[in-house]
Amino acid sequence: MENKFNFWSELRRAKIERVLESSPSGLLVSSTLRRWLCVLMVVFSYDNFASIFILKNDCTNNPCHVVSSLTPGQTILVIIAAIFYMLNSYALPIMIASFLLLRKSMSRVTSLPDEYLDERQIESRDWAFRTGYLVIRRVGLGLAAALLTLQILNTNFSTSVIVSPLAQDTRLKPFTDYLSSLTTENPLAFYFNVIASLAYVAYSFPLILLAWRESKFPEVIPQAAQPVVPAGAAKIARQYYRRLSLILFSFLGIVVLLVAGMRAPSLGSFALYSLLPLLFFVLIPYSMYVYVWSSIKTVQVLKAAKVDNYNQGKETFAAMFTLTFFVITQLLGVSLLVFFQNAFNGPLAFAGENWVLVTSVIGLAMIPAQALSVLFIPRLSVDK
Repeated sequence: MENKFNFWSELRRAKIERVLESSPSGLLVSSTLRRWLCVLMVVFSYDNFASIFILKNDCTNNPCHVVSSLTPGQTILVIIAAIFYMLNSYALPIMIASFLLLRKSMSRVTSLPDEYLDERQIESRDWAFRTGYLVIRRVGLGLAAALLTLQILNTNFSTSVIVSPLAQDTRLKPFTDYLSSLTTENPLAFYFNVIASLAYVAYSFPLILLAWRESKFPEVIPQAAQPVVPAGAAKIARQYYRRLSLILFSFLGIVVLLVAGMRAPSLGSFALYSLLPLLFFVLIPYSMYVYVWSSIKTVQVLKAAKVDNYNQGKETFAAMFTLTFFVITQLLGVSLLVFFQNAFNGPLAFAGENWVLVTSVIGLAMIPAQALSVLFIPRLSVDK
C-alpha cells in the first residue's frame, strides 16, 4: 500500500512540475484566442451534433441536381443541410485542435493544486466545473423526460400492452419513422457519433465556461527555469527508427501473406481472418501511437534547442529542416482526419473505394514525412 501511495504521489508531483515548467504564454494565454477557441468549439460541436440528425438522402448529397424541382421552402432546407455537411467535413479536426489548445491554455488553472493559484482562479475553476456538470445533468434529465413523454403519447392504452401498443397508435408515426430512418444505413456509426458528441460536450463545456470567464483577466505566468537541450535527442531518433522499422516490416509481411493467400486457398482463410484483424486492431493503432509520440518528442526537442539558438546558430539548418517536415506531417494528419470524416457522411463523401485510396495515400505519405522530420534531431542534442 505504501509503494502504491508513493507511486501516485510521485506521478502527481511530476505532473505539477511539468505544468509549471511548460506554462503557456504569449498568444496561447491571450483573451482573444481563448474566446475564439470557445466559439469554435461551441459552433462546430453544435454543427457536428446537428448533422447527425439530418438524413443523408439524394436531396442532401446532391442539392444542385434536384433544387429546380423543389419548393422554395424545401430548397432552403436543402441548402441548410448542405452547409451543415460541408462545415461538418472540417468539424472533427477543428473540435479536437480547439479543445487541445484551450486545454493547454488553461492547464495552470485546471491542473495545479489550490496552493499554486489565487482565490479568483480557484473560485472560477470550482464554479465552471460545478455549473458545467449541473447543466449537463439537467439537460440529460430534460431529454429523458421528453422521451418519456413522447413514449406515453405514442402508447395506445385502449389496447392490451401485450399486443404491441405502439403499432396501434399513429399520432407520432412520422416522428418515429424519422428516428428509425436515422439508424437504417449504419446503426453503429450513428450511436457512436451521438455518444462521442455527448462525451465531447461533457469534457469541453466546463473548460469553455472557465476559459471565457478567465479571459476577462490577464494571466500572470510564473517564471520557470529555462529548458535544456535534451541529452537524449539522439536516443529518441534511434527509438523512432526502430519502431518505424517494426511497423514497415510488419506491414510488408502482412501484405506478402495476403497476396500469397489469394493464390493459395488453404492460406486464404488464415490471411483473411487472422492478418486483417492484426492490421486494423494492432498495427494501425500502434502506428498512430508512434506518430503521436514522435510528434510530441519533436516539439520538445525543438522547443528546448531554441534556448541556445540551436547551438549558437550552427544547427539552424537542422532545426528548419526538422520544423518543415514536422509541419508537413501535421498537415497530412489533419487532411487524413478530414478525408476519413468525409468517407462516412456529407455531400463530399467519396463513392465506392475512392476514400480508401485517398486515405491510404495520405497515411503512407506521413511515414517518409515524419521520418525526415526526425532525421536531424540528433544534431540538436548536446550529446552528439
